[in-house]
Amino acid sequence: MKKILPLLLCSFLFVSCDYIMKKHDDEKEVVVSPKPMVLGTDRDEHGCVGSAGYRWSVLKNDCIRVFEEGFRLNPVKETTVDEEEEIEEPIISGFVTFEKDGDRAELFLPDSNNSVILTREKEGKPYYGAGWTLETEGGLKLIQKGILKYKGALTEEKQVTGSDNPEQ
Repeated sequence: MKKILPLLLCSFLFVSCDYIMKKHDDEKEVVVSPKPMVLGTDRDEHGCVGSAGYRWSVLKNDCIRVFEEGFRLNPVKETTVDEEEEIEEPIISGFVTFEKDGDRAELFLPDSNNSVILTREKEGKPYYGAGWTLETEGGLKLIQKGILKYKGALTEEKQVTGSDNPEQ
């Protein structure tokens, strides 16, 4: 009996402390859950599913994922072309795709639903269109009215050595 009484007292204290320490509101909480978006229900006029990352490409005449097929252009702080400085806060990239064996490029900017077609006179020259200039020599640089707006994202090439077999 002496062992049971302290055990019951401790149990009572744990239960009462748990009740006292918890917040007990009489108000009922209303939880509003956002309507889930089902992929494939947001097709545009060309049939591209935007929620799955597809956009219409004029050059390819098809729906493409620009982040898979294009070259990434990261925004830079607005400076003159000679004084480029990268942005250190969260960024929303643009993308560019090129016509195979041609003189046209297609520009996909984050704040526009439609792409911009850029053309060049001949190989080695910049692409121009809709107030944009895309320079390809020495890395991609996208310029508007003499101000560098985007530049090509740097890629890191790493050589992978060894085997995928975990036993080796």
